Amino acid sequence: MSETDEIITLVDRQNQVIGDIPRRLMNFQQDIHRVTFILVFTKQDTLLVQKRTDTKAFCPGYFGITTGGVVAKDESYDLCASRELEEELGVELTLSPQGMFFTEGEGFRIWGKVYTCQYDEALHGPLHLQAKEVSEVREMRIQDILENTHNLPFTPDSYDALLHYVNDNLKEHVHVP
Repeated sequence: MSETDEIITLVDRQNQVIGDIPRRLMNFQQDIHRVTFILVFTKQDTLLVQKRTDTKAFCPGYFGITTGGVVAKDESYDLCASRELEEELGVELTLSPQGMFFTEGEGFRIWGKVYTCQYDEALHGPLHLQAKEVSEVREMRIQDILENTHNLPFTPDSYDALLHYVNDNLKEHVHVP
């Protein structure tokens, strides 16, 4: 199924399902939908960050702090997270849920579920990046992401997901600017 044929579940401000819509008809500025955000750790304080291809509709060429994506009709957050991790990075890893949050900004209104996982190339094999979505991956320390020491454009929704995780799990270990 192409991305434009994908059917997306719509939810309200309380994350209750109110219907579904083809992705191509969705108004991402107004419609609220569900998204998964997977923080892929390589070390205790280091994440795999992926650069989005220039053909992505939302934030082309930006760096996504998380792997993940839009939850499709009749799909659970958990199933979506596993599917997206396999599609984007080509690996199957054990996912640990880290809570839910609502975020909105220019071009998005989202109920997100955050997951964490641990990736080690020696244990899990090499990554196989999804060419149409991911142009490269980099390892970055959480503190460097939060302070944007590399002066990179991060997708705002994935940055919000990282803030959710940090505020719930790392606030005494990481300084949020």
